[in-house]
Amino acid sequence: MHMQPGNDHGGATRRPYRNIARTAVKTATPAMVILLVFIIYSGAINAPFHFDDRHNIVDNPHIRLTRLNLEALRQAALKSPLPNRPVAYISFALDYYFHDYHPEGYRLINILIHLAAGLFLFLLITTTLDLPSLHKQYGSHGWVAFVAVLIWLVHPLHTQSITYIVQRMNSMAAMFYVLCLLCYARARLAGNGLSRWLLAAGGLTAGGLALGTKETAATLPVFIFLYEWFFFQDLDRQWLKRNIIWLAAVLLLFAVLAVIFLDGHPLAKIMSSFAHRNFTPLQRGLTELRVVLLYITLLIYPHPGRLNLDYDFALSHSLIDPLTTLMSAGMIIGLLGLAAWTARKDRLLCFCLLWFLGNLVIESSVIGLEIVFEHRTYLPSMLLVPAMVILADRHCRSKIFKITAAGCVMLIFCAWTYERNTVWSTAVTLWADTVKKSPYKARPRNNLGNALKRRGELEPAIFQFRRALEINPGYAKAHNNLGTALAAQGKTEQALEQFAIALQLNPRYAAAYSNMGVALAGQGRLDEAIAHFSAALQLKPNSTKVHNNLGAALVRRGQLKRALEHFYTALRLNPGNREAYQNLQICLQLIRKKAAEPGTASEPE
Repeated sequence: MHMQPGNDHGGATRRPYRNIARTAVKTATPAMVILLVFIIYSGAINAPFHFDDRHNIVDNPHIRLTRLNLEALRQAALKSPLPNRPVAYISFALDYYFHDYHPEGYRLINILIHLAAGLFLFLLITTTLDLPSLHKQYGSHGWVAFVAVLIWLVHPLHTQSITYIVQRMNSMAAMFYVLCLLCYARARLAGNGLSRWLLAAGGLTAGGLALGTKETAATLPVFIFLYEWFFFQDLDRQWLKRNIIWLAAVLLLFAVLAVIFLDGHPLAKIMSSFAHRNFTPLQRGLTELRVVLLYITLLIYPHPGRLNLDYDFALSHSLIDPLTTLMSAGMIIGLLGLAAWTARKDRLLCFCLLWFLGNLVIESSVIGLEIVFEHRTYLPSMLLVPAMVILADRHCRSKIFKITAAGCVMLIFCAWTYERNTVWSTAVTLWADTVKKSPYKARPRNNLGNALKRRGELEPAIFQFRRALEINPGYAKAHNNLGTALAAQGKTEQALEQFAIALQLNPRYAAAYSNMGVALAGQGRLDEAIAHFSAALQLKPNSTKVHNNLGAALVRRGQLKRALEHFYTALRLNPGNREAYQNLQICLQLIRKKAAEPGTASEPE
């Protein structure tokens, strides 16, 4: 009897199921990442507008888009507080059109921008690792891109770029920045067909949008050139010499962009940016050496207890005062030296180090900006985090340990990001946290006082305003805010004293004129109130609140037609202002009633 060997079809049977499982995992993974990011940012989705959100969004009449047309979008782009960032303001205008002043709509867009930035970063990293110059070294490490981007997406340090609505300027610029570089890399690989030209056009568009969102994107031409030299030209010095004209053109373009953003007078603009600062250009430049070190430590250990909206960062007065300035300078020089030393052996690591330091140059140099803000690390960290993951992968042999370590880091970062977002959930919790971390800085105490005042807690608010003034007696905003709290308590004379001090310190302080007008009107001193409201409008002609208050004072004075003009202006600036609408209706009723009275003379103009 002959036995015929049977065919084992088990492997063939299992293979389709394996393919289905792999497809399911690939499909589910992006959805899980999106869900994870929304969960860790859910704690602050309904948080109010914070800090500079008010100046750039809430009090900005030019973004109040009620009709979709080019003129309205142009007004939002070019008439807003920072006309060099038209793309960002157009996005805020569209937010207003769809969400009015409901902050959850704005934050939803911020989270989607963050996710899109993560997607483009993932595609850029995978494209780069698969380039002919890197494929041999990194082709089998495709998982590095996914892990690195996931860690970057959930990193607690980015809460300030996402939860803080106005910092969409930062995250959206970074999104377009990376998209531009991605299009460039894909175009270089696409050959000479139509797809290459479409990718090139897409890259130019993304680059223009990045520049129109925030000025920090001015470094983009430099990094496109470096990307070409590092990864397509194999760091060939002869190619660099042959293309020295193009390098000069790139540097010239960077200089031209800098001159444009500095209004055509770079030196004068930079010096004027220090007019209201308590530090000099030299002090800022030295201090930023230590700030860069702080940013690196926050990227490595971003515990919520270390994160702060408004740092009280001591200035550096020389390289040895404090001594950590010299140490920080040595560290930065060491990083540059490491980049140069690894350029041939590990060009990816070199490029990532240059990316991090190069994209901090604009905001961490001698321009008179605030000393420290966490959102400035958003773009620089996009390639530094992958570099850290690559180094960790290289020096760890155990696959189980790699998976465990990556999982632990992601879980910890998720927990910390969620925790940090709970701090952002209300103005009181945010500024109380800031005061705790910067107890000897006046601004956080002033802002905490404002948050408490809006919640009706007047005594704690007054305490914070007085503490702010103990720290900085010349702080006009704290005097003004203390005045509003005292007025709310019925202490009008004390309030007027504080408004007067604020105006003495800053004669162009529109809010102090307006608040003094409210206090004077409350005392029945209408002529003085009208004069102060008018002075406020001279300084801030687009203030809905001041137009409404001036109109109300004019109604009480009997000047109904003048009042009507101001109510109409208030509603033109903010059609959703219910108080101005109600006052307009009252004014119209009074005008009709007066017109119906026999023998009524015209009101004086």
